[in-house]
Formats: sequence, C-alpha cells, structure tokens
Amino acid sequence: MSCITVRGCAIGQGRPKVILPIVEETQSAILARGRAFAALAADCVEFRADWFEGWQDAAALAQCLAGLRAAVGDKLLLVTLRTRAEGGRAEASFPAYAAFCRHVWESGCADLVDLELFTAGAELPGMIAQAHACGTAVVCSSHDFVRTPPQAEMVARMCAMQKAGADLPKLAVMPQSRRDVLALLAATAEMAELHPETPVITMSMGALGGVSRLCGEAMGSAMTFACAGKASAPGQIELDVLAPVLDRLRLE
Repeated sequence: MSCITVRGCAIGQGRPKVILPIVEETQSAILARGRAFAALAADCVEFRADWFEGWQDAAALAQCLAGLRAAVGDKLLLVTLRTRAEGGRAEASFPAYAAFCRHVWESGCADLVDLELFTAGAELPGMIAQAHACGTAVVCSSHDFVRTPPQAEMVARMCAMQKAGADLPKLAVMPQSRRDVLALLAATAEMAELHPETPVITMSMGALGGVSRLCGEAMGSAMTFACAGKASAPGQIELDVLAPVLDRLRLE
C-alpha cells in the first residue's frame, strides 16, 4: 500500500498504526485521558468531539484543542465530530458541522481531521482543500452500522474519497455474516492493489468483524482503532490485547 507521513509517522508502512479514541464529555476528563494516552504504546489519539459538551462553543473548543495538543505530546491528534447519521452523538446542521471543522484546521492543533463523505457531500473537495491549506491531513469517512454494502460499493466510496483529495479514506461497516467480513477484507485488498494512490483505513465492526482490526498489514488497512477505557465503536479491542497480535502478524 502507499504511505503518507504525518508528524513523522509513516501511515501505510509496516505495522498498522493504532488509534485510541477519547470519548469524554468535559474538558478536564478529555485532557486527563489525553495525558494517560500519551504514555501508552499507540500512534494516534482521536478526540471524539461529538462527546464534548462544548463542541459548539468556539472558545471552549479552541481551549480544549490547545490543551489536548499539549497533553498528547508527539502522538498524532485526529479530531472527529461524528454525526448521529454516521453513528455519533452530534445533531449538527451542515453549517454547524462545517464551522466546527474549520475551527479545527484553523487552530493548528490537529494533525488530522475527519470529514464524513455523505455529510460533506458536494462541499467535500473544497473542505479538504481548506484543511490542506492549513497543514491538516484529512481522514474521509463513511460508516454503516446496519449492513455491509457490496464490495463494489465499498470500493466506489473509497475511490470517491480519493478523488475528492482525502489523504486517508476510511470505511467502517457492520457484518451480518462471515461473507460480509470477507467482502470488507476483499474491498480493502482491492484498494491496496488497484487504487494505491492513498493508504486506507477499514474495519468490519462488532465481534464478528474483530479479525479485520488485526490483519491490516496483510490485507491493506493502514490504521486500526483500539480502546484503553471506553470504546467509540462496537468491536474495538483493548490495546494490551491488540498490540501483541499486531506485532506477531508483522510481515517483515
């Protein structure tokens, strides 16, 4: 698979990079979790801002972002406002969503920002260009908490993200059968082999899809989510369980 380097971290090269999500409501809890995560063997911290009680307050958001940037040290910081339509908690109009994202990349605190494919819609290329102009890389995401789309549809979504300029297309789907897990893995391999312009992040959620969080290096997913406390999605594996498996499955 291809590789991008963000804050010295080569995403898409070697062992999948591990992301730990922060799902807390108050600034004090968020910063405490960030400081704790800074000491753990993970590569990236995700601030799930839809959990933060002050995400709609520009001043509160700026203060929290600055504090979290300092708290996580040299680890990558990914900032995400997950809308209810994509499985999150934020009830956000598009103007509110766009304003939040703009605050994030203009803050200079985030290494990566998550932009939802369907929420951004036709505005996605312009939003990605704005993020890039501020030096922020873009994870473009699509989630399906009910089903696993056909392989061709999953590949088409990720290719659309690439075409819009995303640095890291991300797809998370819910399996209803073993075949669904295989379809997600096949779509991941297809992206790595036939559309290698960017690394991708993929996962099949829930217990049934757990294997997809472990085999990224072999199948072509550049990052994986673990938990060290509260999980942000079904099927996330505890960091102390995940890390040794990723090490054991190294291809090098």
